[in-house]
Order: sequence, then structure tokens, then C-alpha cells
Amino acid sequence: MRRLCAQLISLLAIASPCAVAAAGTPGYIATPDTCCVVDRVAEDTVHLRKVGACTGKPGRAFIQSTLKKVKVVVEGALWKETDVEGLTVPDLANSLSNADRLAKQMTVPGNRHEKEMTDLAGTLDSYYHSDEFQLQVLNETERIKSEVFGDKITGYYADKGKEVSKGKLSASERVYVFISSAMPLATIRNYAASVARLGDPNVSLVMRGFVGGVSKIQPTIGFIASVLQRDPACRPQDGDCEMLPAGLVVDPLLFRRYRIDRVPAVVYVRGLKAEDAGLSEGDPKNTAISDHYAAYGDARLEYLLDQIRKESDSDSLAALLATPGDRK
Repeated sequence: MRRLCAQLISLLAIASPCAVAAAGTPGYIATPDTCCVVDRVAEDTVHLRKVGACTGKPGRAFIQSTLKKVKVVVEGALWKETDVEGLTVPDLANSLSNADRLAKQMTVPGNRHEKEMTDLAGTLDSYYHSDEFQLQVLNETERIKSEVFGDKITGYYADKGKEVSKGKLSASERVYVFISSAMPLATIRNYAASVARLGDPNVSLVMRGFVGGVSKIQPTIGFIASVLQRDPACRPQDGDCEMLPAGLVVDPLLFRRYRIDRVPAVVYVRGLKAEDAGLSEGDPKNTAISDHYAAYGDARLEYLLDQIRKESDSDSLAALLATPGDRK
């Protein structure tokens, strides 16, 4: 950093008219010591000042002038009149070498607000990852869902307000299939088809957030439609497209609660009790659970559920997996 600053100072002295003088031709003049640098140029006089330790060795200073000769004044005292010599490529190399030397004598002051900025960044990061902020994101998600999707919301999202289960899982059981828009679309469609085939309202697909961020709803709508369309070739602009009966929720708190750091992932939950069925099931302040089991990997949903069934010895999962046929 110090070397960069010194080199920039030297090069600006060569290239920038406002750094040393008015318009003119770049060149250099002799100086009585290598520690002398240009302070200012006034008409035919170059004023020098001393920086750092002086060695007693003659040096050079870059200026920009139309004159062939100039007077050199060192800290108010006239040194002598000297020629202005043209700038050459070796001079540039020498300037960089001198910059290295000066860099060892320069100290770049630290940012006096660094600790304050670090503390503030830490506070913002903690708030972003807090349950409070994530709940705000989820509430905004629910608002957008109701305002944008309207009466079609039940076709895209599971109805969490129903306490009575119509499937094989009890009202206190859940199967969450965690997905991401970064996954291959064909893979996600396979999971959606499996969820629809199981036909249980307590089995749902889960996304961490909106595609492209919470401020952009249209990409998310298009993504959900492409996932849940029974016929991928169907064009919504040409008419209604039949949707798979699979619930899909956007809930970052579920990802956090079950520590999902990679997808696809499947989580089976037992003993779920919610104070408010309309709020996030990923909020530990709203729901309590008895236990849960997770399985990871790009495999068929039925296979992953069967692995969980063996581990959990769940009769409900056994009944769910015995569900025959493709549900229309």
C-alpha cells in the first residue's frame, strides 16, 4: 500500500499539470539532495522542500514547464539556476525506484473509524441473520403471495391453516422437501411430481427465498409455474395450464431451523405443535417439535423417504410410501 501511494505520487508529478506547474512539457531538474521534492512552480522558479532523511547525494525532481532553465529554491533559499532536461524512459524507471525508497519513509494513517465501522457491520450482519429479520421477510412473502397470486394461491402453496390432515401423515407430522432455483429444473419437477403423487397436504416443497430477491416477484412466479405445470410444454399465454397438486412454500426460517446447507434435502418432522398455524413452522417461538430426521442427495423422493422411514421406524411414512398410483 505504501509503495503504491509513493508510485502514484511520482507518476502524478509526471503526468498531472496541476501537481507541479501550469501547462508545459514534462521534464526534470537537478536537485541538491535526493530528499528534495517539488513544492510548487511559480513562473521561472521551482520551490523545493525536504522530505524524509537527506543523504547528501544529488537528486532529480520532475516538473512541467515550457522553459529551458529555471531557478531552484530550497525551502526559501536560492540554490542555483539549472537546466530543464527532457523526460526519458529510464527516468520513469528511476522514479519507481525512488518511490520504493520513499515508501519506506511514508506511513499511511489508519482509518480512525475502522473499529466503529467493523462494529456496525457486525451489528447489521447479526440483524440480517436474526429470526426477527427473517420473520419480517417471511411476513412480506405472505403479503406478496396474497396480493399477487390471489385466489390461485392454494394451487401453489400448501394450506397451513388446516388442522385436519387428509393424507397418511398426522396433523403433527411434516415432510419438507428443500429445493433451490439453482438446481436443474428437471430435477425439481421430478420432486414436484413425487409430492403430487404422494397426495398428502403435509408434504411440501420449500424454497429459501424469492428468485432474484424479495423485491422481484415476477421471476418467482415464472419459476413456480414452470415447476408445477403438469405439462412443461404448456404456454400460459395460450390458456390455462394444469398445475400439479403440490404445495410450495417460501420460508427461510425452515432452512435455518433444520440447518439446511445444501439441496436437495428432505426432512421428516414429528410432534409438531404450532401456536399459530398461519405463521412460519420454522419459527421456534411459534412451533415445537418432538424430533426430526433428514436425508440429503439427488435421489428420488420416495427413496429418501424410505431411508428416513428405516431410521425413524415411522408407520406414517410406511403408509405414505404405500400410496398407489399417480394422483390427478
